[in-house]
Amino acid sequence: MQRADGALNLKKSKADCPHIPGANPLMRRPLILFATLLTALAVASLHARSASLADAGQLRTENPPTEAERKSLIERTLANQNTDDEALQIFERVERHVVHEHDMNAAAGEDRTIRIIPTGAGSARILLAEHGRASDAEAIHTQMVATEHLLEGAADSSNPQTKRDREKIEKRNKDRKELVNSIHEAYIFTWMGREVRDGRTLSKFHLDPDPKYKATSIRTEFLKHATATAWVDEKSAQLVRLEAVLMTDISFIAGIGGKVYRDGHALIEQSEVAPGVWLPHLYQYDFTVRKFVFTSEVHERVEASHYQRIGSAAEALTAIRREISAGAAGRTQ
Repeated sequence: MQRADGALNLKKSKADCPHIPGANPLMRRPLILFATLLTALAVASLHARSASLADAGQLRTENPPTEAERKSLIERTLANQNTDDEALQIFERVERHVVHEHDMNAAAGEDRTIRIIPTGAGSARILLAEHGRASDAEAIHTQMVATEHLLEGAADSSNPQTKRDREKIEKRNKDRKELVNSIHEAYIFTWMGREVRDGRTLSKFHLDPDPKYKATSIRTEFLKHATATAWVDEKSAQLVRLEAVLMTDISFIAGIGGKVYRDGHALIEQSEVAPGVWLPHLYQYDFTVRKFVFTSEVHERVEASHYQRIGSAAEALTAIRREISAGAAGRTQ
């Protein structure tokens, strides 16, 4: 349905994000879903850092897409996002996590570089460096052996723990898809223009909560609290960047359990890591939260790189065993 102001209201309709500290499980899950779903937030204090991206392309509004073209682009982008989320479960990567309890310019409370290897029932994490200091070879070898054992269990479909873990993964994926389906109903999409970045033509959309939207679960309730801006690659129908901000507070257990305060921001940027596969290379979250009577700030930045397809648990196990053997041969020479 086309509105008089040019906004597009879609009535149909994002991935596992890094751990967000400073919140209890009840609060953390919606935070993760919020940041995953919207795929990017940028806080006012980060405008200087974001300016290089925001100003990278001049916004042009000539030859706007038709209502049908906009609707198709958004629907294809959300469908591709689901596919990309699934691909994240078969691609290993390296992530650098920098976490602060105050502003991002302060000394990092946590600064870790981690290799993440999906197992099909979760993921194995190998600490590569902490605060710039690389882990020694023996420590990495020990973690690799532990990863091998973890993959052995994950590859064994008769393993009771593996079954339980996979059920949790399936539940998480179901929750994520529910949110993706809810985007169409929860937001009104307004086309703002086009930008050219790195040779790609991007459509820029602003997302406003639809006042008519009725949440269907606690997972979709918080969608009414946020606005967002998304940049979509027109050719591939892939989400490149999305910024969002909490416009109102989110309370848990009537505010007794805690609260996430308005003006919280999150940012996620994606790029092509394999033909047709787009995965995040940057996450950033900035929230003020209260857990019961304790209030704290949450600032986390995650840079992801070195994506490589490692496949199912059985395929990953073969690759890790090969890597362990090569490392052992190298140490004996």
